[in-house]
Amino acid sequence: MSGFLEIERLGKDYGGVKAVHDVSLTVGEGEIVSLIGPNGAGKTTLFNCITGTASASEGQVRYLGQDITHLPPHRIAEAGIRRTFQHIRLFREMTVMENVLVGAHLTTSSGIASGILRPAWQKKEEHAARARVLEVLEQFEERLLPRVDQKVKVLSYANQRRVEIARCLVSTPRLILLDEPTAGMNPHETQGIVELIFRLRDAGYTLLVVEHKMRLVMNVSDRVVVLDHGEKIAEGPPAEVTENPAVIEAYLGQRENAAIE
Repeated sequence: MSGFLEIERLGKDYGGVKAVHDVSLTVGEGEIVSLIGPNGAGKTTLFNCITGTASASEGQVRYLGQDITHLPPHRIAEAGIRRTFQHIRLFREMTVMENVLVGAHLTTSSGIASGILRPAWQKKEEHAARARVLEVLEQFEERLLPRVDQKVKVLSYANQRRVEIARCLVSTPRLILLDEPTAGMNPHETQGIVELIFRLRDAGYTLLVVEHKMRLVMNVSDRVVVLDHGEKIAEGPPAEVTENPAVIEAYLGQRENAAIE
């Protein structure tokens, strides 16, 4: 299980505030691991440290045996880690195709000069990138493929989130971090994301997911890691974790002999 993603005693301080403190966990290749906890628990900060958008104050992140703790975000993405964000980050005036193509830049070699001169090899590369985008959008079926030429600003909130996931997939990463992928979705739309997560795992991707909907967490997770006030308080199979008294206290503010719904 170890050797794919390993986080060892990771910490992130903002002034005197410890957003993440002494967190260790592993994600094995092919796993779906969910990261849960109350608001402000440090989940997104941990994601930021893994992907280089925040620099860890202490500890280490290793991916495929390589120390990536202080690499810049583009180097971490090139290594095979991609993510979505808690708040949607898309180019609203660009089409679905154009937004997803942004994620393909890691697999292309075009620069400013080739973009202006457009040599034959650059046109071939662009054609291949567009074909890859269509291949990825097929995984979202009628949700995105018929809307490939629409500007993302006219899409539903749920479909905008799907575009973000598609942008991750187009560069064929090995590890995908999804930050609240079903936020703002109704139960039917949420079930669609559950099915997509399983398809991604079956296609060989490894997933680390931040999610608040416990029904989704229970359904998709191989393991669950729980943070509270920046520290890991529990880890294990979903059913075991949601019956943990420390987890119940973190969510409900009191100890009860009941599982989290």
